[in-house]
Amino acid sequence: MKKTLLIIVASFLFGGFFASCTANRGFVSSLTRADIRQVQQFEPLNYVGIIEKGNNITHSDSLTEVAKTLFEKELSRNKTLPVKGHIVIEDSLVNNKVQYEIYMLMNYLESNVKAKDIPIPPVIDSILEARNERFGLLAYNWGFTRTGGNYAGQIGKGVLIGVLTMGTMYTVPYKDMSKCGLIIVDSRYNNLAYVATTNRESNPLKAETYRKQMEDLLKKYRK
Repeated sequence: MKKTLLIIVASFLFGGFFASCTANRGFVSSLTRADIRQVQQFEPLNYVGIIEKGNNITHSDSLTEVAKTLFEKELSRNKTLPVKGHIVIEDSLVNNKVQYEIYMLMNYLESNVKAKDIPIPPVIDSILEARNERFGLLAYNWGFTRTGGNYAGQIGKGVLIGVLTMGTMYTVPYKDMSKCGLIIVDSRYNNLAYVATTNRESNPLKAETYRKQMEDLLKKYRK
């Protein structure tokens, strides 16, 4: 299932969902910050790929591990969210299901479905209920970077297209992209309480990228 999930995530990255420096949503139910006394954090979903040929992204375990470390370090530094514990899932099959549910949540949020109409995923819900916990924190970071040669080649292609079309068409490739999100789910009311996403044309292998994105993600929570 892990391999299948990586393929799905790769297709998501180039599905037209990236925009430069955006952040949206906030509290999507009737709850406010004061209502969320504590949350249990699930393992974040992480995916980073590299583009070496054309626009084809290839998942990289080593790059994903670097990004995962940077993202989770920044997440742990936050003092805004009332994280009181971490949910560790020993069963790999159950953990894969949770990771897939996080992916599906973000897929729904990137579509036209309203966040208030999205229910809490069943496996995540059952895990929270089994621990007698109401709120769960879901987080993810996805991104890619290009090799220097690939980026230069794609720029060259864009210039050539511009020349051939007399300047009516010109393509500028993204060199890097980082997409992050935070979701607080409510197992009592079976819905989402808080949603925040941020996309930046920034290197997903640099700590500064996640410092800025965490500010984006928590901006509306702090209001």
